[in-house]
Amino acid sequence: MKEAVVHPIPGLIIRKETPGDHRAVEEMTREAFWNRYAPGCNEHYLVHLLRREPGFRPWHSLVAEYDGHVIGHALLSPSLIALDEGSSFPVYALGPLTVLPAVSLRGIGSSLMIEMIKLAKGHGAAALMLTGDPKYYQRFGFITASRLGIRLHGIPPGDEAAYFMALPLYPGALDGKKGVFIFSPLFDIGEGLDFMAYDSGFPKREKLRLPGQLPQQ
Repeated sequence: MKEAVVHPIPGLIIRKETPGDHRAVEEMTREAFWNRYAPGCNEHYLVHLLRREPGFRPWHSLVAEYDGHVIGHALLSPSLIALDEGSSFPVYALGPLTVLPAVSLRGIGSSLMIEMIKLAKGHGAAALMLTGDPKYYQRFGFITASRLGIRLHGIPPGDEAAYFMALPLYPGALDGKKGVFIFSPLFDIGEGLDFMAYDSGFPKREKLRLPGQLPQQ
C-alpha cells in the first residue's frame, strides 16, 4: 500500500496514522462513541492503550483525511483464537472503526474498511474478526464466525452471536480453526482511576442513559 491513497470521494485520503494524529483521533473517537452504547464511552482510551501494546505496528492504524483534517480512523489489534485442539492461531481484531459524526453515511467508513482489508492481506494476516452490525459488514465479505466454528469468549456455547463476524483473508484461512476468539485484554479496561485521569484531559460532557444502549452489567 502506498503511504496515502486517494479514494473516489473527492479529496479523501486514506493513510497510516502518525503520532501527530493521535490527539485528533482520540477526540474524534470520543465524539463518535459518546453515549452511543453506554453513558459516556471509553473507546478513545482503548485506542490510546492499544497503540502501546507490544504487538502494535504503524500499519495497524489508518486515518481518513479530508482538507487536512482527520475525519475517520480504523484500528487493528493482534488477537488469537484459542483452538479446541489446545494450540492458538493468530488473527486480528478490527475496531474501533470511527467516523466523525458530521460526515457519517458518506462512505468514509467503507473507504477505511476497504483499505484496511487490502493492507492486512498485504502483510500476510490470516483473518480479521470484529463485532458489529452484520448488515454493514457483510458487504465487505464478513460472515458470522459461528459458521466457522469460532465462538466469542464469554458467549454461551450454542449462541450464534450474529454480530460476531470473521473475514478469512485467503481461501481456507480459518478451515479447521474451531475454538474461542479472545480480544486483547484491553477491551475489558472499564473506567477505573487511570481512565478517569486520562479522560479529564478532554472537555467535560454529560453522560446519559439513552434508548438503544447496551444493557447495564
